[in-house]
Formats: sequence, C-alpha cells, structure tokens
Amino acid sequence: MKQSKKIRILMVEDHPLYRVGLRMALSYSGLDCAVVGEAENVSQAVTFIRDHPNDIDLVLLDYYLTDGTGMDVLKTSKQVCPQVKVLLVTGEEENPNMPKLREAGLNGFTTKDVTPQGLATTIRSIFRGEDVFDKESLAEEEEDPLVDPLTEREIEIIRLCALGKSSKQIAEELFISDRTVEGHKRKVFQKIGCNTTTEMVNYAFLNGLV
Repeated sequence: MKQSKKIRILMVEDHPLYRVGLRMALSYSGLDCAVVGEAENVSQAVTFIRDHPNDIDLVLLDYYLTDGTGMDVLKTSKQVCPQVKVLLVTGEEENPNMPKLREAGLNGFTTKDVTPQGLATTIRSIFRGEDVFDKESLAEEEEDPLVDPLTEREIEIIRLCALGKSSKQIAEELFISDRTVEGHKRKVFQKIGCNTTTEMVNYAFLNGLV
C-alpha cells in the first residue's frame, strides 16, 4: 500500500467508550488514517467485512467480544480480504491463544494502554511488512506529547471529571471556586489539544492518568 494513501480502519470493540477513545488516539497519533467502520461484536464485524472487502486496510480488533472472540473476526478477514492487516488491541499483556492467532494471520498485538504515538508506530511497522508481537518490537519512538506537563491539581481535576463530577461538585470537594475549576480545565484543554470535558477524560484514560 502506498504511504500517501489513508489507512482505512475497521474498529472491532465491544465497549463504546473505548471506541471513542480509540478514535481520539488515532486523531492524536499523527497517522494518516480514516475510521470507515465500527463493530461491537463478531456478527457486526463479519457483516461489514463481507459487505466492504475492498474498503478496509486494517482491522483494530479486541479479543473478547459478546458473541465470540477476535479469532472469528481474524479468520473472516483473512478469508474474505487476505490483504487486510489485523492488529489485536487488548487489555491483557498475554493471550494464551497467541500462537493460533499468529498462525491464522494476525499481524500484530498491542495493549490498550498504548499511547497514541505508540499505536501509530505499531501500525506503521505493520504496513512496512513487520509483525509486531512484543513490547520491545513496539518501539514507541515517541516524545512526551505535552510540552507543558499537567500539574498535580490539573490531574486531580481530570480524575474527578472522570468520576462524572460537575465543576460545582469538584469546587466543593477541593475547597476552591467554580471559576477556578473551569480555569484549570481550560488550561488542560490547551495542553492536550482538546475542546470538551469528554475528550479530556478520554485522553486521560488512554494515557493512564485515571
């Protein structure tokens, strides 16, 4: 595949919040890509793959799904469109089925705590023809994305936002004013390049801040 072409991605993940977070990670990563489809289970993924065999370059795949496993999606992907790359993105550092997954054609593996830059590096490696299956080969050649690091107070406010607390509730808990809370949030938005509290919280989840 030519480097100038956008990488067209199908996301297969049963947790809606993580699908949102994964989209954000891709947007922060600098990778030239487009999410062309989302599926929350094997059935939806298989249907999309069969209906759009020429519209997918990469499947980002969770292993444990509500109606089966990633193996089912992997096999269909390789049967219907063998040129498609498949990257397993899971919450577990080890999968006892990895030998069978590799035999079935899996191109790579990474964990859900990977940074946006690390995810982009892994995907680029896969499209260079490399198989990526261990932490050493992930080669997260990244710099700290925050030129101005978050303060302890800012991280504290992010964590409280992640618990669903309003600015007023946070202000009461930290004994500061609502206005001060909003000021901290604006600074965080500027530092991480987001515009909403939801985006801020998703960024925090993806980067291990909460």
